[in-house]
Amino acid sequence: MNDREAPPPDSPSAPETYMPRLQLAIRVLMGTLSAVYFNLTPVPTLLLTPDRINGIIAGYLAFHLIGWLYFRRRGRTTFSIRLGAWVDLAGALAAILFDPFVIPPMLLLLLICALGNGIQHGLSVFVESMTGALLFGCAGLAAHFVLLDRCPPYNLYFYVSLIVVATYYSYLLIGRIEFMKKEAIRMSERDPLTGILNRRAFIRAADDLLRLHERGPLPLVFIFADLDRFKAINDTYGHQTGDEVLRGFADRVRSRLRRSDVFARYGGDEFVMILTHAAPEDAETLLRQFQKESRDWGRNLGLPVSVSFGMGVVPEGKNDLDEILRQVDTALYEAKHREGQDRIVVAPLGRNISVENRP
Repeated sequence: MNDREAPPPDSPSAPETYMPRLQLAIRVLMGTLSAVYFNLTPVPTLLLTPDRINGIIAGYLAFHLIGWLYFRRRGRTTFSIRLGAWVDLAGALAAILFDPFVIPPMLLLLLICALGNGIQHGLSVFVESMTGALLFGCAGLAAHFVLLDRCPPYNLYFYVSLIVVATYYSYLLIGRIEFMKKEAIRMSERDPLTGILNRRAFIRAADDLLRLHERGPLPLVFIFADLDRFKAINDTYGHQTGDEVLRGFADRVRSRLRRSDVFARYGGDEFVMILTHAAPEDAETLLRQFQKESRDWGRNLGLPVSVSFGMGVVPEGKNDLDEILRQVDTALYEAKHREGQDRIVVAPLGRNISVENRP
């Protein structure tokens, strides 16, 4: 069996769109530009003086700096993401109210908030930010022109309409990008021939289950399966028939396992399973059924199909995945190289390997 392949512990399973440093830098940049804008404006600001506006901007920047420190310590949460997005929208609303010009440039801050948070955090956050931007934009513009004591100019309606179209177009694009990302993740985790999980996806799932096993009672049974004489089938009947044998075995096993179980193609004609909440005797019974079904399936097609299994029950406490795989692999080796093949070899992890004769 080849050495275990897995991504480094800190590497994501797919490219991550969230870039916290960039998001903090953009927020600081927007706050700084707003301060420069209101302090250098040639006409008096609305509602508040520049000094008081500076205080609000300072509070906005302090909030996000504290949020950054929280992220470094605890990581991001759904609540912190949504709260940050709404603080951005509230800051943009305040900027619109303070802006003294007929067509307020600060209106673009709402678009930046919706796009930035949406692209960073996904479609659901974008929809929420887009809705908030629309509501805050309408309310802010209405209050803005009340404070100016005049009606909106003709070109503002088209200005706002173009912003709405741009935002909706961005929503469609972000939705498409998110769908493609999910598809890419799904394809990267699936074996193209059988449609079940591949080796890398299995390693991630096994690590997660072992961590859950450490925290509480979660019975786990690791199983390796290897199709006997598969090379001979390939050489005699051709690779197309060999592929059909692999797909047939995968389909039979997948149809019998539960959603909580893990089933993957480990490589070549080797498969791996993790049965959750399964007693050892129940697991052995299931494997004997797989063996019988495989023999019957092969007999109907005139093919010498059989399968050998290595099996190990994970003991309580902390366990090393590499060691589990090594011992169960040893059990599979015993099953493959003893007379007759088509056997189940049980390797209670941490103890000597025992052989169960095929009934």
